[in-house]
Amino acid sequence: MTSRRKKYRERQIFVLALLIAVAVIAIVLMIVIVSCGRKDPGHSANNSPRPQTTDVPASSGPDETPADTEHATQQPTDEPTRPPVSYREVSAHESAKASAFGYYTELMVNGSVVTAYSADQKVTFLHNDEYTQADGVLSFRGSCFRQNPYFGTAEVSVGALQQVWQHDTFSVGKGEGGKYSGVWTGTGWTGQALAVRWDAETKAIMNMYDSAKNKDGLIEVICPCMDGNIYFYDMETGEPTRNKLVFGVPFKGCGSVDPRGWPILYVGQGDHYNTEGKASKAYVISLINGQVLATIGAKPDSFAIRSWHAYDSAAIIDGGTDTLFYPGENGILYRVKLNTKYDKAAGTLTMSPDSPVKLRYQATRAKNDGYWLGYEASAVAWRNYLYLCDNTGLMQCVDVNTMKVIWVQDTWDDTNATPCFEEDPATGTGYLYVGNTLDNKADGNGNGKVAFFKIDACTGEIKWKKEYTVATTSNVTGGFQGSAVLGHGELEGLVITTYSSVGSSGYAGYVVAYDKETGNEVWTFRVSGYTWCSPLAMYDAAGKAYIIVCNCNGDVYVLNARGEKLSSINLGSNIEASPVGFGNYVVIGTRVKGIFGLKIY
Repeated sequence: MTSRRKKYRERQIFVLALLIAVAVIAIVLMIVIVSCGRKDPGHSANNSPRPQTTDVPASSGPDETPADTEHATQQPTDEPTRPPVSYREVSAHESAKASAFGYYTELMVNGSVVTAYSADQKVTFLHNDEYTQADGVLSFRGSCFRQNPYFGTAEVSVGALQQVWQHDTFSVGKGEGGKYSGVWTGTGWTGQALAVRWDAETKAIMNMYDSAKNKDGLIEVICPCMDGNIYFYDMETGEPTRNKLVFGVPFKGCGSVDPRGWPILYVGQGDHYNTEGKASKAYVISLINGQVLATIGAKPDSFAIRSWHAYDSAAIIDGGTDTLFYPGENGILYRVKLNTKYDKAAGTLTMSPDSPVKLRYQATRAKNDGYWLGYEASAVAWRNYLYLCDNTGLMQCVDVNTMKVIWVQDTWDDTNATPCFEEDPATGTGYLYVGNTLDNKADGNGNGKVAFFKIDACTGEIKWKKEYTVATTSNVTGGFQGSAVLGHGELEGLVITTYSSVGSSGYAGYVVAYDKETGNEVWTFRVSGYTWCSPLAMYDAAGKAYIIVCNCNGDVYVLNARGEKLSSINLGSNIEASPVGFGNYVVIGTRVKGIFGLKIY
């Protein structure tokens, strides 16, 4: 009996041990399976570093560029914070039919006129808060929505400006003689500088002075000027950061730094010459060594209906497809595949652009009523659309993947101001805010009406307009030359802009804040002298706002969110150029007295 119990007990122990072993093995297997399915937190999608290889492949079709890698060098690494938007269809409202204006387009691809076009690589512009992939103000009015040329926040106690530095600018002769004889001086309309805080690796490969390369947090301000030079300064101290670039041709508009944060400057010539080598064109410049990588739209362009070639607008770039869009004053919108190859580690940068795709247009008022064709305003980019204002007073919405014009809206007269764009996720659309100048519609005494418009980006429908009677002269145009600021913080719900009246009764400029929903004036501030410059809104960390606006007498005003003057400073020269801001610093160019660095305190 004892022996039998012992054997039974041994058998129980063996079975129990076997069951325990099986359970342990099962637990181990389960842990392994779960571990294999879990992402390593050190290599999650949200924390993965930006790709180190920055070469963009040469022109290729969609089969050669997989969709999941097409934007590899451009997309932010963090998950998007914006909620998904259900976008409305983009189609013309009854009031925005191209046919109503006798408007039609023609298209050239690879040197031949074609009736249809479809891009091999489809463009979808990054959103306003994603478009610029480097710290700073990299284009006119800051980004592809053109809302405000300001980056960062300011620490402000009293809302006054002090001059920190100043550099002289010079002059260059005008182009073709006759009534255009004379000189271009300093910085003029639109004339906004750019401000970039380069990363250390990019600074290391550029031809900066060692003092600039070694300064942590350096903000480089880039100033293309009408005196034919491009200047580079430390925004805080005014110390030159590298040698100026000498072109000998004027730059009236605003340049663009490549929004991917790549060391490339796009800038357009503002006059054309009969002198060899000075024909008007847009330049693409390497900021590694200062060399011209490519030129776009050089005069003469036989496809242009208008012979005048100038490029006052600021370029738009889609980094995902490496495509440049440049509106010209000759009435052509250029679309150019750049084929850029940039290797940051090696410090190399090359470009071999394809033949441009060219879109030109014509309208009844340009053929019959003496209006000029051409684009001086910079384009707004949203989704796969560009929005352009022009000299005929016809705003245009262009699908850049087909180069078809979707709608055309009448903005009354020559519209030089760049639209300010606001996306409205709740309704799946966006809105454009812009005003026109008084040019062709002025009566014999130089008087007439202008308007500031809110326009639906999906349909071209005018949501509201605010009309004014102003005066203009042969030398100074009245109306809206400035581009609007879309308010935030204390300015939430407002859109702020400037306009002028410049007739025989005197020069007067106005800063106006509108309720963006109703178009009602919330406040108006009158400045002495006309104001062509666009306002700048600076903010502190709590959202308190300081509005900077300038006039032809050289005054720089600081206003609060209620349109009340806090302070002013005089720079001693006409200011037509728009200011740029970064943190506490502001840079403004003048016609005669040079470029100024200011600080708000």
